[in-house]
Amino acid sequence: MSERIRGYDTLFIRRVEDADQTPAVMRLADVCIEKNIAVPEVADMFGVSRATVYNWLTGRTTPSPRYSALIPKVTARLLKRK
Repeated sequence: MSERIRGYDTLFIRRVEDADQTPAVMRLADVCIEKNIAVPEVADMFGVSRATVYNWLTGRTTPSPRYSALIPKVTARLLKRK
C-alpha cells in the first residue's frame, strides 16, 4: 500500500512528478498537493469531472485552451486558502 503525504498517496505524487505537463498544470498540481486540496474539489472549480483533472495532473491528457486559460485563476484562488 502507498504511503500518504498530505492526503495524496506516494504513487499519485510520483505520477504527477513524472508527468509531461505544461508549467501551469505543474503549478496547479504542486498547489493541490501542498495545500491538500482534493482532486474532486478542483474539478468542481473547473466544472469538469475528477477524472479529467486527474488526467491533467498525471499527464495523460492536456487541458483544452479554454481550461488552460482558467488554470492560473484557479491556482491563485487555491493559494489564497489558509
